[in-house]
Amino acid sequence: MIPVEYYKTAYFACLAFILIVFLLPVLLRKPIEYPIQFQNNIIVILLIILSVLFIGLRDPHGDWRFLGDTSSYTRTFESIQNGQRTEFTKDIGFYLFMKLFTLFTSVKVFYIVCAFLYTYLPYLSFKKQFGPLSIYVFIAYLVSLSFLPFGINGLRNGLAVAIFLSAFTYLNNKWIFYFIIILSISFHKAMLLPFVAFLISSFVIKDNKKALYFWLLTIPISLLFRDILENFAELIFSSDTVIQDDRASTYFSEEGQKYRVSGQFRWDFIIYSGVAVFVGYWAILKKKLSNPLYTLIFRTYIIANGMWILLIYAPYTNRVAYLSWFLMPIVLTVPFISDIRESILNNKKKLIYVIYGSLLFTIFMELI
Repeated sequence: MIPVEYYKTAYFACLAFILIVFLLPVLLRKPIEYPIQFQNNIIVILLIILSVLFIGLRDPHGDWRFLGDTSSYTRTFESIQNGQRTEFTKDIGFYLFMKLFTLFTSVKVFYIVCAFLYTYLPYLSFKKQFGPLSIYVFIAYLVSLSFLPFGINGLRNGLAVAIFLSAFTYLNNKWIFYFIIILSISFHKAMLLPFVAFLISSFVIKDNKKALYFWLLTIPISLLFRDILENFAELIFSSDTVIQDDRASTYFSEEGQKYRVSGQFRWDFIIYSGVAVFVGYWAILKKKLSNPLYTLIFRTYIIANGMWILLIYAPYTNRVAYLSWFLMPIVLTVPFISDIRESILNNKKKLIYVIYGSLLFTIFMELI
């Protein structure tokens, strides 16, 4: 058993080892349009096993300072299993899912299954959407800043996101698409935000430039109208609305204001989000990338991220930011595995920068 205080360090050491030893030689070959599928499959299997084992086999009663809400989820699982909790009024999909496992297995098995779904569903979705080179999208997803925290601490939100990503596979079948979206929202109500962003990008702001202008405009609005926006955020999260959340009473309390992610205009988060905005702008508007799915996801990302910017002063704002950040791996990598009128060599170099740059940034933010 890895000591809990070294858990993240061990995970990132193993992840970096796999990406350097197994992936770098593949990336240094040319051309990358025709990757050796066997090698790709081996890399994917290793990464899935690594992620599932680290996320799924964590100590279910581990210290909250290192494993976040894990112990809270464990207590909920055990209270359902012991018959102490029988009613579910919020995030009903997730809690019914949890109840199903309490009927025949332990919390450790539950966490392993959750880790597998959290990791494998996005991979399956990327593979169906982007073909053989989807491995690079998947790797960017694994090395992203939000992947490990929302596999361990934000378990419900992480599973909801994995389900949400699966929905894009069925864009041509609206019944299945909207069913999966509803399922995602039933796991975590916060998924209403990216769903609303998707609807806006599909039916209201269908022009990429207008979506970009919306994102840019949210920054000065958030700076100039802080008090109004903060009161609005408290109103919609704390009042009797469809997205009301009991935790909001903590988020907007004096206790909640003590946390480092509250009460500030997070320029670091804005810059981090802006990297994907710039890549999407460069690919779509400058290089004329014509990929309808990519442009739809790009607009969904910047609209959802703009909504977060308007809520940036709320405590735990990183959790709201995640509702757009989970789309960043797609926005960052797809242009470099697509035909955008550049040489394969140049695309490959940029792809290396994206993957290993994301890994280094995540390690720096998590461990330094």
